[in-house]
Amino acid sequence: MAEPLTIQHRRRLTRINLQGNDAGLKRFRDALLLKDFIVTHEQADRLELRRRAYLSQDDWPMRISIRRDGRQFEIDCYLFIPWGWIAIFTFLMFMILPFAGVPNATLAFGLAMVMAALAIYQRRFDCRPDARYWQQRSRRRWGETLERLARDAFLRP
Repeated sequence: MAEPLTIQHRRRLTRINLQGNDAGLKRFRDALLLKDFIVTHEQADRLELRRRAYLSQDDWPMRISIRRDGRQFEIDCYLFIPWGWIAIFTFLMFMILPFAGVPNATLAFGLAMVMAALAIYQRRFDCRPDARYWQQRSRRRWGETLERLARDAFLRP
């Protein structure tokens, strides 16, 4: 017998594969809407949602994409840093830091460039339960939350 729900963490995204029906999809969609997600694209076989960042709560922007093929559902989830943030951050470091009177401005500038390069390289983050380093708590929390929501929506009678 096939596993009812499989979760794969692929470094930049988490993929949940499961079988379900229209009622389960509706329950999952409604549960995500209650978690402050916004529907960005909806078709019969595809649904995309996003959630804005709540940085004061250590919560990062998130995207979820749901693809359907008959009874089989594939849910991709990832946290990310939008390109707009990276561009603004880099612009501010180039234009403001040298004139702001910050002591050791070259060190701060170098650290800012390293952070920008890291953000550009790691644009998406999966939701693995053993997440470490950057976005650690929110990645773990969202991994647990999405697994629970998927189980409750699709696997309950």
